[in-house]
Amino acid sequence: MVLRTDKDTRAHVKRSFFGALWHGAFLALGTALTQPSTVINAFIADLTGSTSWVGGLSTVLSIASTIPQLFVARWIEPRPRKKPLLLVAIYLRTLSWGTLAWLIFFIGAAHPMLLAWTLVGLLAIFSIGGGLGGVPYTHIIGRVIPPDKRGAFFGGRQALSGPLAIGAALLAQRVLTDLPYPNNYALLFGLAALSLFIASVGFWIIPEEPEKHAKKQVSPWTEYLQQLRTTTRQMKGLIAVQVLTGFSLMALPFYIVYARQELGAPASAIGWFTLVQVVGGTLANLLWARLVDRFSSWHMVTTCAIISALTPLLAIALSPLGWKGMLPILFLTGATANGRTVGFPSALLEIAPPAELPTYTAVNTILALPIGFLPMGAGIFLHYLSYPALFALASLGTGIGAWLSSRYAIRSTAKIELET
Repeated sequence: MVLRTDKDTRAHVKRSFFGALWHGAFLALGTALTQPSTVINAFIADLTGSTSWVGGLSTVLSIASTIPQLFVARWIEPRPRKKPLLLVAIYLRTLSWGTLAWLIFFIGAAHPMLLAWTLVGLLAIFSIGGGLGGVPYTHIIGRVIPPDKRGAFFGGRQALSGPLAIGAALLAQRVLTDLPYPNNYALLFGLAALSLFIASVGFWIIPEEPEKHAKKQVSPWTEYLQQLRTTTRQMKGLIAVQVLTGFSLMALPFYIVYARQELGAPASAIGWFTLVQVVGGTLANLLWARLVDRFSSWHMVTTCAIISALTPLLAIALSPLGWKGMLPILFLTGATANGRTVGFPSALLEIAPPAELPTYTAVNTILALPIGFLPMGAGIFLHYLSYPALFALASLGTGIGAWLSSRYAIRSTAKIELET
């Protein structure tokens, strides 16, 4: 048996930190090239001209990324190594983007509905890959990033990815403006595939030592179901806040559609919307990291939720300015979307026992699944009512979530004061 010195431990943490940041940076680059709330939604709207398709696609992607996680968690929890499955998931996502890019070039604009269904199928595969990778990713990060560095990691990951993401957004704006449709989208998806491939290098850098578990085999379903019930009770507050604040995501896919259909935004505006959204997320990262490490995850989530609740109301107020009035809205959605990726994973890592982190991750994703149906409901909603009515509903639900989150933030402060 080889004993690890403090120096070896610090080197291990630094290497893991660097690898995780590398992955996060290039993953963000690929995401900026294909922002779901701008590029993908604009593409599907151009193909079909239907808000139901926009909302339905968001729901399909949410379900496809959620369903595999519970089965993956049960299977992977007792296994000593989690990284191989994560790498398989990353390369599955890379392949789906690359195939989609090739098919867009091959099919062209002559068969829009064939292209739309191809998009749905390959994005579903992309999301399934995300579902397979989400469980081992959270577990590995929970192991290699110390608790007192998690706020710095989640915020630093976003801050480091910012320059790459801004550059990617600028590139996306030029590609969408200068290249003919649909080849402009094909190039973006191809570049996203390359970015994900480069991002995978980060997890090859992270050393994963075998874990020692009390369990030597996969738990029987009867035993695992009892574990799931216990986990659910421990997570009910976190889930309730996620679902309620998820009403902000109900409106998110439709800001770009609203700007195109109601406010007269030209095709070139999609690139500007993407850029502004990425800039908003980048600038907000230092605030989110500071709130997590200085106060608590709940304080950070509450701040993010309040901004998210006000954003749809601001969209209504700024609509007389035309499509340019949506620029600050996209800025705020970028900031709050990144806030969710900092606050909720940090809160999950605070409450989950390390040995059961895969199960906590899967339960968190499954119970938050109703969020995925909100965009589809919004698409149907828009057949009967207006965009301002949708935005008002999103603000109301998110506001209730912000209030509930503030109650947990108060309890978190009281607990810290009691412990000190």
